[in-house]
Amino acid sequence: MKRMTRSTRRGAQRGATLIEGMAAAAVLAFGVSGVFGGLIFASQQNTAANRLSQATAIAAQVRSGLQIQGRARLFTGAGPLTNGRCSSAAETLELAGGLSSLPNACVVDLDAYESATPDPLLKVVPGYWEGGQDYYRRVLVWTPDTAVDSVAVVVSFPNAGQRRYVKQFVALYNPVENGAGVEL
Repeated sequence: MKRMTRSTRRGAQRGATLIEGMAAAAVLAFGVSGVFGGLIFASQQNTAANRLSQATAIAAQVRSGLQIQGRARLFTGAGPLTNGRCSSAAETLELAGGLSSLPNACVVDLDAYESATPDPLLKVVPGYWEGGQDYYRRVLVWTPDTAVDSVAVVVSFPNAGQRRYVKQFVALYNPVENGAGVEL
């Protein structure tokens, strides 16, 4: 049997120490990359949640604006909910989030209506903040009925390579048809 000398043992120990150090560095790098990946994912989810929250607030603002304006003002010739404002453009129908397939659905591009309306009293809501109009799109989907006109407010925005939709609904009662003779 060959006897190991002191210098041979020291060389073997150094080699093992170098391999152990490299393995530890690899495990550390793998762990740090996992932590950073988790932080990036959490940041993306936080951004998506923030955009969804903003879209929900915009939809609620438009829905409230519709209720405040009232049926009589919305259905006048200058209002946004007239048959003449119904869009058949594929881009606008896509912004309705599938609601354009409803029977007798009328899709109105609220952003186009409000940018073309010079009278601020005819606008449903004041509009977007700086840069908001570049990211969010608002459409109204109106389904006329005899007693109740149902209006869906759809706010859409791009997220992770696809379009997301926030939908809120409001019913506008026809005072002639509801039996009370008043707008509710």
